[in-house]
Amino acid sequence: MDIQQLKLLAGRVRGLLEQSRHSIGHNQSLDLIAALPGLRNWPEVQAFPDRVAACELDQVSTGRLVFRLKRKFDLDFSPQSMLAALHPPGTMKEPPTPQIWPTGSSPGVYITDSQDAINALLESYEEATDGALVYAERAGNHWESSIDLGEGGLWSSGLQRVPSGTLIVVGPLMLDQQSWTDSSEHLHMACLIAQGAQHRVAVLIETPAPATMFEDIQLMVSSAHAEDDDCETALLGLVDADGQLQLRQPFGGQRPIPKRVRSVATPDAIPASVRNQMERVITGQTAGLLLLGSSEVRDHAAIELVAAALSMTEHAGPAARIMPRHRSTPAKDWQVPQSIQELPFLPSLESAYDQGYRRMIFAPSYTPSELLMRFSDDCLLISGTYGSGVDEVFMSALRFGSLRNEGDLLSRIIAILGVKSIPGVDGTATVSDLYVRQQKPMAVPTKFEDLIELLQAHRAVRWQDEMGQLLSAGTITSAATKLALQRNRGVAEFLSEWSERPQARGEQATPR
Repeated sequence: MDIQQLKLLAGRVRGLLEQSRHSIGHNQSLDLIAALPGLRNWPEVQAFPDRVAACELDQVSTGRLVFRLKRKFDLDFSPQSMLAALHPPGTMKEPPTPQIWPTGSSPGVYITDSQDAINALLESYEEATDGALVYAERAGNHWESSIDLGEGGLWSSGLQRVPSGTLIVVGPLMLDQQSWTDSSEHLHMACLIAQGAQHRVAVLIETPAPATMFEDIQLMVSSAHAEDDDCETALLGLVDADGQLQLRQPFGGQRPIPKRVRSVATPDAIPASVRNQMERVITGQTAGLLLLGSSEVRDHAAIELVAAALSMTEHAGPAARIMPRHRSTPAKDWQVPQSIQELPFLPSLESAYDQGYRRMIFAPSYTPSELLMRFSDDCLLISGTYGSGVDEVFMSALRFGSLRNEGDLLSRIIAILGVKSIPGVDGTATVSDLYVRQQKPMAVPTKFEDLIELLQAHRAVRWQDEMGQLLSAGTITSAATKLALQRNRGVAEFLSEWSERPQARGEQATPR
């Protein structure tokens, strides 16, 4: 580069600033362009012609200019966009060769579900680049040549000044319902960085469904950006076991046909007092919400009721189980009935729907209520949770999310069942609380308190009635009930009121 070229580039920078509504003079533009050869101002350019002659127009030099523009005018350019802007029109048709590892794999995003593959890649990259720096999240920050990206991660502004072709290690990213949105945004940013800065981005994935990992990643990226964004083209391939970046074309293949598993479950776990009503309201239903709850405090709440619901919904097609979150003890995911173990275990409602499943078991505590509204119009969604009253079970579906009108969810509900388990004289007794979809349209109140009252008022079976009958028959005792259900709202008050009734004192009730 010579001084005359610098003067021409100064004019282009001046034009860029005018487009950003920053007017500067000719001499100011010359001082700015001095950043390309790493000099402070134009007098230094004239004093050190050897520095100018050694300067090349690349991402390193434009990175210095971008830094100066940011500091003086608070303008955000990337070294890549500045490089394109300074080239004469029509002269920059192909992406520049990466500065780091110019003979290596194409810049882009490569994924793996193996930490060993990431470690092998780090070793290969170090050997190929003679120890070039790596920028990494937890999946790669243990490497000696790594710089930890810290809390900012891929959003760290300093990444704009990193030489092109640098290896960036991301993750581990969790593919589960709780993390789906955050991981999607993370992957989207990885694609933008790979595209805009020509970096190699390796992403470590943790997923319950490695067979469909590539398709899930493609779905996440394509759904996390605007329609006119083509950032999924940055998805190039995988990190193999030897640490090589391998192209995979197409990146995501065709989804497998949904796996239909004939349920071995029976409806026996549904209490006999409500089983027929449940079967009647469920028959023929292929979309909506089945919300099930139990008073038993356990890791997989109401899981037997969920398994029983599977046997009642075979008509709705193949079923899948959604992974709520990644546990520190993964073995607990499989401490469920056999009929649920046999189902495909998928990362999210979004993934299951994209694969063609329309019957899904989900965990309300980790599923945004907005997703329930989105998918319950076309899918049958079944959940189990802690809660033995229809109001408690309904509120569990709203625990995660921000629906503006909770009443909207009511129209999607097929049935809500809460079951209280009580030690009885002849074994465990059950008390049911059941709400089923109303045949006639109802005016849904806007206040949440009124909505809960409406649910309770339209119950098909009331737990108070069943509990009273069991107490009167001597099947359960007030003391045992109070002890077993001490965490259940309203039980102590009901038992106190029941003890005041004539039947509870062994007296004949006075006819009205």
